[in-house]
Amino acid sequence: VDTEGGGATSVVVSLILEMVGDQTEFDGAGFSMAQTEAVLQSIASDVMVEDGDFVNAVEVFWTPGESTETLTNMDLITDFPELVTL
Repeated sequence: VDTEGGGATSVVVSLILEMVGDQTEFDGAGFSMAQTEAVLQSIASDVMVEDGDFVNAVEVFWTPGESTETLTNMDLITDFPELVTL
């Protein structure tokens, strides 16, 4: 990860959710933009029940973490070899 100048970069975002009684189907998420969007919409509709009481925890992680860092294509290949570009 380049830490000198910042600028335009790629970003990797990970979501970790803990939900009660979740029926969301995650098949296909991360393999196409349309399938990922469908999963995120399904999660959004699942959590809009009973004022969001079905959501116990949410964590969001992203790389790079600092505004001065950039993530190159080589960084993506090296650090995330199974990542599918959307």
